[in-house]
Amino acid sequence: MQPRPEIKGWCPGAFAPMPSGDGLLIRAKAVGSRMSAAQAREIARIADSCGNGLIDLSQRAQLQLRGISEATIAEALRGLEAIGMLAPSADAERVTNVITSPLAGLVAGAFDANAVAVQLAAEVQRDAALRALPPKFLFLLDDCGALSLADVEADIRIEAIADGDVAIRIAGVSNRAVVVATDDALDVALRFARAFVELRDRHANSFRRVRTLVEALGADALPRAAGLVMRVSREAPAPARWSQIFGAQRRGAVAFAGVGAPFGRWRASELAAVADFAQSEGIGELRLTPWRALLIVTPDEEHARRVVSRAESRDFITSADDKRLAVIACPGAPECPQAFAETRAHVMDLAPLAQMIGGADGVGLHLSGCAKGCARQSASPITLLACAEGFDLIENGGADGAPRFRSLTFEAVMRELSARASGRTQ
Repeated sequence: MQPRPEIKGWCPGAFAPMPSGDGLLIRAKAVGSRMSAAQAREIARIADSCGNGLIDLSQRAQLQLRGISEATIAEALRGLEAIGMLAPSADAERVTNVITSPLAGLVAGAFDANAVAVQLAAEVQRDAALRALPPKFLFLLDDCGALSLADVEADIRIEAIADGDVAIRIAGVSNRAVVVATDDALDVALRFARAFVELRDRHANSFRRVRTLVEALGADALPRAAGLVMRVSREAPAPARWSQIFGAQRRGAVAFAGVGAPFGRWRASELAAVADFAQSEGIGELRLTPWRALLIVTPDEEHARRVVSRAESRDFITSADDKRLAVIACPGAPECPQAFAETRAHVMDLAPLAQMIGGADGVGLHLSGCAKGCARQSASPITLLACAEGFDLIENGGADGAPRFRSLTFEAVMRELSARASGRTQ
């Protein structure tokens, strides 16, 4: 049986660095999706001078700096504070978890998700009751103007819908929402959050996320506690596709170049290069996404194509057809002390097969170093779970699914994936 991994229940932060196999892991706190070229360049410098030069773009569209030491963390925090990417306090950092539409404020939408995110962060930090929110509690703001965040799991979602109204949804309830005018959306989201804290307190803090509360108490418990009424509401638009994200793109009057790194892992020199692209070919800003990609906003498509050309010369991901997108993997050993394997050691062998197996979102394989499945919470056509004796293979499930095969060698894994890629499975 797979050993039970340690569930920390919190994400790394600047004030709450997470020990890992390669030193301390800290997060540059971004409220909203916009990052200037100057900020990106400074993050690269901090990663290089204070850490091991590795930077991860997380599923929450946040940049995490690896290999920070006790001797350098104070310098790293001073650097983040100087560029406005350090929360005002440890309490504020812990509860300020917001993800917004990547092109917020650039492409026409019902509201400017980045502007609302700043207001939301201020309210959450000001409200003493909300300091009891669990550290992974996530607010999502989707203006639905372009590049929908429909595939991102969040506790409370603020989503634009028809006629300028906004739907506030809670995790675990997909077909109902509180529908209000844009000006009232923030108030409703905060009422949901306060009600969650109250219900969680009544149940001995047993609920880590809204979804677990809904599963335990039912879909009506949270709106009832908040004094709100949910009604049937259409679901969010389809998630953004890689073909809409990578390469030279235009959305309305906005042009951008989408570039990525395998698993969202950037070296400091690579992030600095992207910052240079944004400065020389773009308008001096990047947009953070939860899809392993950075968007460089440009004056027009010609400049976007020039960014793509320069990015290709550095072997960045610039096309939806890139095989490396078909594999999702956590850092694995030795970076994560709970991992049983170097999850990224065989990616180039696995990627072509994973692309052939790929599901609706293009991901064919999730490779997890332990049963937590940190890199992907949703199901994949194939999930490989590293264990002491090799790999467990799970079909159409996540890391918590029931294995079809246990303790496979890597050679056996390759045979099974080859069979599935060619349609030879029984």
